[in-house]
Amino acid sequence: MAKLTSILLVNYRRFHCEIEIPLDPGVNLIAIPAGKGRSTLLEAISWCLLGNELVSDPGQVPNQDALGSGMAKVMVSLSFVNGETLERYAMFSKEAGEVAQQGWGWRLRRSADASIIAEGDDAEEFTEQQERLFPEACVHANLIDGSDLMHIMHGRESGPERAVHCSDNWCTSDLSLRCAMEATGLFHRFFPEGSVDALDYGPEGRLELTLNAPPSVSEVRLALLSHALAFARENAPVCPVIMADPLGESVERPERYRHILDLFPSRQLIFLLSDAEDIDALRSTGRVDKELEIRG
Repeated sequence: MAKLTSILLVNYRRFHCEIEIPLDPGVNLIAIPAGKGRSTLLEAISWCLLGNELVSDPGQVPNQDALGSGMAKVMVSLSFVNGETLERYAMFSKEAGEVAQQGWGWRLRRSADASIIAEGDDAEEFTEQQERLFPEACVHANLIDGSDLMHIMHGRESGPERAVHCSDNWCTSDLSLRCAMEATGLFHRFFPEGSVDALDYGPEGRLELTLNAPPSVSEVRLALLSHALAFARENAPVCPVIMADPLGESVERPERYRHILDLFPSRQLIFLLSDAEDIDALRSTGRVDKELEIRG
């Protein structure tokens, strides 16, 4: 497992042609206008690592302008601080309005000179490289989309739950206890006098709340965020944590961003933010190491 130095997208959904996003090993702020690619960037990272497993609509993966000629190549690559770059690419065709993937492949490169270390189209070989650099459990737990928290409130499976399904240390270690303690502590910093006494994890990683009164929607949302962040902290101590608008329409944003930063004192954090108040709140912490802007 290693921190990221850059993310490269070629013809992935709304990102036509090539866009590279350089990253700092510390706290990164990437400002993206609403509706211009926050969730797409999270999905592109998951597509590089897991293929279509977390993609909402595989037919929308290739950029539609690039498909204008009937064929398009899509690629997403992740470069790591250990000097390796892992990339996934696929060819897509469009005929009579139908989009189809014609084939896929992967390469592991040396970042310094782009020389190829390994390549192919074998899924098992790719998974070996992916698990070494960015394990599947971290993909599920460490890519946190704030817009999904409301869907989880209504029954959608959460990232920690998916991570537990592919993890072998949930029932054989004290991970669940550590996660529960961190999640409870973080939530109480978010909501010092809330109606939630404690956060815990069920056998399959599902959030369970101990209440002293009916919680508000805002409390439940922040409880789910605390649950996700605590799992990301305790499950793997190195993998980057990437968050798209995690706080939503939260009040006390500067203080709550400080609580998130305090939870991850030495981790690589990547915030994808669109709201001006969120951007200003994160800046006000004085702890942003790199700031970028992606325009629509």
